[in-house]
Amino acid sequence: MFRWGHAALLLLAACACPAQSPATRIVVDSLPQALIQQRLQAVPRKLSDRVTTLESLFKDAGCAVAEQPVPHSKAPNLICTLAGQTESEIVVGGHLDSIEIGMGAIDDWSGASLLPSLYQSLKNTPRRHRFVFVGFAAEEVGLVGSSAFVHKLPVAEHHQIHAMINLECLGLGPPEVWLSRADPKLAEAYRAVAATLHVPVLAMNVDRVGDDDSHSFLRAGIPVLTIHSLNNDTIHLIHQPTDQVAAMHPGDYYTAYRLAAAYLAYLDSTIE
Repeated sequence: MFRWGHAALLLLAACACPAQSPATRIVVDSLPQALIQQRLQAVPRKLSDRVTTLESLFKDAGCAVAEQPVPHSKAPNLICTLAGQTESEIVVGGHLDSIEIGMGAIDDWSGASLLPSLYQSLKNTPRRHRFVFVGFAAEEVGLVGSSAFVHKLPVAEHHQIHAMINLECLGLGPPEVWLSRADPKLAEAYRAVAATLHVPVLAMNVDRVGDDDSHSFLRAGIPVLTIHSLNNDTIHLIHQPTDQVAAMHPGDYYTAYRLAAAYLAYLDSTIE
């Protein structure tokens, strides 16, 4: 996930105030936990294999993938697009690359391998927004893939992207959000959906610890929200030999999938 600094982490309690239920606006095809776990466990070690495996997972989900070359990267960005009824977009990202220590299952195959499942969960219901699912290259060496993606967008198209939702380091515990970076409206929507699904509403800020691909979009003035699962007890597991599927909790990982799918569907029907 993160390029590391040396600051301490902060665990926050998010607002627990009641909200109007968004349940009537959420329509998704829920995939079985066994399939979500199978796609996670398909994590390869080599970068080239991660590219081909993610392409295969997108194909299995019914999406044709476009490869976007990324300067100074051996891997491309992998882009899967779900057409919408308008020109407005929601971008959903996770990164393909990992460091050489460990398997990179947590950081960030846990996010990248969810992208095909989220596409599959949304595709059978007409959507107002165009959803763009991106497996970003070269996050670990400076957000290179996401920066290239944003740089190649026409400036006028920046205004068409109403949200960038980043998926990072999931499955180590219940889902959390990077609240201090999150757009307030996106954070409130997340809180409402999580509460409706009876998922704990948690936040953990990592502003002074590292960075992720949401920053490339934030710099362009695009609203962002990162969903992750790191806290003071689990952050030591990434960028280490412990970055393995075995360190993850299948139940928490499946909760992250369910929450992300419902959240994207809710955003589609509520954000303008």
